[in-house]
Amino acid sequence: MKKRFSILVALALAFVSVGLTPALAVDERVVDIVQVTWAGASKAAITPAEVVQLIDSDVNARWKSYTTLVGDTKDRVISFVSGKTVAEPISINATMPCNGSAASDFMYQTQSKAYSQLGISDYSHRYLVIISPNAGCVWSGRGGLGSKESTNGILVLHDSASAFVIAHELGHTLGLGHSNFLRCDSGSKDGKWGSDCKAVEYGGVIDVMGNLDTKSQLNTYHQWRMGYLDDSQVKQVWSSESVTLAPSDFAAGTKAIFMRDGNSAYWIEYRRANPAMSYKAGLVVFRLDPPPVSSVVSPNPEDALADEFSTEIGTDVWMLNLDNYRYVLSRESGSMTGTKASLYSKNITITATTSDTDAGVSIIKKDDTTPPPTPVLIDVKEWKFPALSIIKSGYEDLDTAVTGFEISVDDVISDLPGSPVQGWNPTYLSPFETPVTVLVQDLPEGSYSFALRSIDRAGNKSAWSKQVKAVIDRGHPDVTNDFSVTSANPQEVALAWTGASDKGSGLCATNLVNPFGFITQSSSNKTAPIITMTNGKSLVATAQVFDCLGNGISGDFSANASFLRADKSARTGRWEPASNVYGVGALKCIGKCSASLTVQGDVSILTGPGTSQASIASKNVTTIADSKAAKIRISSAVKVGPVKKVIRVSGSNFVFAGIAYYSTRFTDAFEIDRIEPANDSSLSDKTQLTLSNFGFNASDFSQEWTVLPMNNGTTLLDPSLDLCGATYDSEKDRTERRQMIAIKKSSPYTFLSTEVVRYSSKLVVEQAQKELQNALAKCKIDAGFTDTTGTFIPYSFAEINDLPSGLLPNGQRVLVRTQINTGQKAQQLLAFYQFNETLLTGLYVIKSDEAGFTEAEVAAWLKVAATMATRLKK
Repeated sequence: MKKRFSILVALALAFVSVGLTPALAVDERVVDIVQVTWAGASKAAITPAEVVQLIDSDVNARWKSYTTLVGDTKDRVISFVSGKTVAEPISINATMPCNGSAASDFMYQTQSKAYSQLGISDYSHRYLVIISPNAGCVWSGRGGLGSKESTNGILVLHDSASAFVIAHELGHTLGLGHSNFLRCDSGSKDGKWGSDCKAVEYGGVIDVMGNLDTKSQLNTYHQWRMGYLDDSQVKQVWSSESVTLAPSDFAAGTKAIFMRDGNSAYWIEYRRANPAMSYKAGLVVFRLDPPPVSSVVSPNPEDALADEFSTEIGTDVWMLNLDNYRYVLSRESGSMTGTKASLYSKNITITATTSDTDAGVSIIKKDDTTPPPTPVLIDVKEWKFPALSIIKSGYEDLDTAVTGFEISVDDVISDLPGSPVQGWNPTYLSPFETPVTVLVQDLPEGSYSFALRSIDRAGNKSAWSKQVKAVIDRGHPDVTNDFSVTSANPQEVALAWTGASDKGSGLCATNLVNPFGFITQSSSNKTAPIITMTNGKSLVATAQVFDCLGNGISGDFSANASFLRADKSARTGRWEPASNVYGVGALKCIGKCSASLTVQGDVSILTGPGTSQASIASKNVTTIADSKAAKIRISSAVKVGPVKKVIRVSGSNFVFAGIAYYSTRFTDAFEIDRIEPANDSSLSDKTQLTLSNFGFNASDFSQEWTVLPMNNGTTLLDPSLDLCGATYDSEKDRTERRQMIAIKKSSPYTFLSTEVVRYSSKLVVEQAQKELQNALAKCKIDAGFTDTTGTFIPYSFAEINDLPSGLLPNGQRVLVRTQINTGQKAQQLLAFYQFNETLLTGLYVIKSDEAGFTEAEVAAWLKVAATMATRLKK
């Protein structure tokens, strides 16, 4: 569904009734009622007591009827019954908003306040009707779009006393979209969306998901969406065929036909005649391929501003008129069913013979003789992931589906069944079967000339793709716990992972990942990737080492490293400060000298010109050859072991910079495959590409995380500063915005996001920071704030200690650690705002519980904030 909330525009209602088939066990769902008002509001069209009566009688009977199928042996009848009623209307500060995020925010805020007054903390299995007086909205009902798994929901009854409106909106909470109408001005039954054929919103009034009152059975597409129809009960037809359809109100049998006609998709069902309904016995044909927004005819202004539909399977359908049906100004007449139909291209004709128990459907489809498009291979340089599809989009068959491939390996042709497309979500062209493609891991190992072609369901073969030189390596990198020092100074020690290598394609990525999934270090070195250690600090992480074809090794990595300056040693002989070229604390030996330091682990000695040797307990452990070059040299590692020992460096006329010693562990290693990151299409926009340099991006997280822009995250539609519900005048002077969200299965966080905002000037940035500081100060004094419904939202703030280096200065940052609300509603928030020039970067971390963040978590996300600060400084 293209909208988060679905609404019902009801301009005319006509009530009819239908008998019920006896039900089995009933899934009883509770509906609570609350009324809202505001200064100057008129009287509502219905009282809460009257809504109670409607739910317990009319609405209850309707949904029992909708979910009762003839011959059903399963316990799945849904019944809605009234629950509790809020005694007094909730007073809101302004007229109820009709559209956009303000309308949805109103619904959620009212839900929270209503259940707070009712003393109900867990309303995950309760529905709420909000009764509203006339607010000037074009709609009479608005419901949150749920799914077949949903057991709760919110709906608004706006200036209406209709049981049908309530029943319709409850349908939305169960995941149902609208039953719409395809109307062609030319009088055609079907055609291309555009100037002739329009999508009339709500106009497919064959069931409750249109906008005219009917107690007719749900259409079979919506039955399927709710789980009342198994996939096995939908017959996919690809060529001429005869099918026997069971009626739409039966439980058993084949109940629907799915067909494609080019890029159009159809859903066909059989309806028995019903004396109480206006339609005759016959087929009902729905289009599943959605229209462009420009072709939508709707009294609701939100529809004209909605995003375009995606290719994913939707919740809406568009009914064809197979007979004399008319729908004008929310009034209908005639019958939409028929026994004959010709689809879009005129290549498919359908006829049916009906009875009271079934319909014999004959489908005549012109033979498919058109081969699929020629596959286009992606650049072999991009074949870095075993599960990567090597074919660009556009190879899909235009009439049926690609079912397999042939490959040419050094001109030897063989069949390749292919693999299911990874991460596939059903589309309106393929709701039941996952398409196939060719992955890197499907190809034979070796080096060879390669090409492929695709084969469709009818056996047509495409032309061959262009031939490429393929090199496929199945071997994983070799990884051992061997390191060497590449540089060292009083601040940090850099280690080369000499034990990490790959004999095939070489290494392409070595990552260190913190316990929360953030990549703290990454190296693209083909050999000996570099790891940087803070002097004297331990490092614990998950290490991931990948070759250039995505074969990887992962394991537990821990290390510590220290650098001891030469001037901190115990010395004999004559020493002078050395040139700054050799670093802080470096010394020059004049004549014969020695310097001693206590070390452990693996040890490397840093020296300049001259010759020297190192010994432990009078035993020589390494000799550093003479050199005249004025640069630092690093000795090979001396393995001292875990017990601390004194190492003595001695020689004549040499420069001694210091000693680096370290210990490392790499354990519990296992093989992994590198996963292709999710495609972020927003990066094709130059503005978004620039902003992506400052916040989260896919390369910041371990591969089990998905990092993409939020809905509306690349627009200015949603607010940036909203801490404690304050007013931020600086919001109107934002010019660019990019908000990213990081998600993964079983994430410990309900929300993990960065937001980058560009303001019109530095003065506005200063204003934004001041507004944020003032809002935070007031929120701390008040211990929370009162929202637009009058509900007080408590905040409990905590101090943030031990700030890491790298954050922007105190005058350019606002750091927040707080608990929002209490009990089951409690949320823990870390919000780190940093301002520089005309930019703001916000880092937001939210958990839903009362346990709070551990100090380790706070420290880890503060370090991430320091990373964001480094980017912001650039």
